[in-house]
Amino acid sequence: MESMDSNTRNGPDFSIDLAKVKALGIANPLSQQALQLYDQNALSAAERLLFCIWRNNTLESRAFKAGDSIAHSGDRALDAYIVVSGEMHASDGKNSYVLGPGSVIGLAEGLADLPYHFTVIANTTVTARLIPVDKARRELLRINAGLRGICRSAIVRTLGLSQIPESLQ
Repeated sequence: MESMDSNTRNGPDFSIDLAKVKALGIANPLSQQALQLYDQNALSAAERLLFCIWRNNTLESRAFKAGDSIAHSGDRALDAYIVVSGEMHASDGKNSYVLGPGSVIGLAEGLADLPYHFTVIANTTVTARLIPVDKARRELLRINAGLRGICRSAIVRTLGLSQIPESLQ
């Protein structure tokens, strides 16, 4: 794994403040305390989204040990992951990022039928929710045209593309 240098990014763009969530005493997203905080709007939008994913029973959980590869740059993105806990290192060869809870890996690439842009390695034990890209793509085709257009625009922007990929048209 590459060493992290001055090009390493670490911050709120890629992570949720898990220490804050733990400080609130939340270890289980289905606990009475967690549900009350959720209902009282005591959580940020990112934290609320993480809770929805964390307690979603339809998404399969995956565990990775420190050192495990989660995605490899250039490989076809067949699966996407939403990180629930743990820390990872992502690199595109020029820049490195520290990823944590709330980070999404491979969804934009998978929906656009493009390979993973980053190599992602677990720094610690990581728990993530698996999103099979083929299922996500089928669901995207079933939603109304307005939402589908928003998703397409977000994917194009996220990946820095100049045009909509054929798989999203």
